[in-house]
Amino acid sequence: MKALRPIWIAFRAAVLATAVFWVALYIIDHTGWKGLMLSGIDFTEYVVFLVIFFLGVLTVKT
Repeated sequence: MKALRPIWIAFRAAVLATAVFWVALYIIDHTGWKGLMLSGIDFTEYVVFLVIFFLGVLTVKT
């Protein structure tokens, strides 16, 4: 079972990150905030994803 531990940790991290991503987008959409528009393209999802991704990277123990 020790061999499956990294997979289990990665799965839990992916589920948590997905939940945080969707909750953040839900809050942004329902507060009436227009988001980050650049040349008619909405960059809100990309920015939220990158912020969550880099926060996750910072929490990894080395």
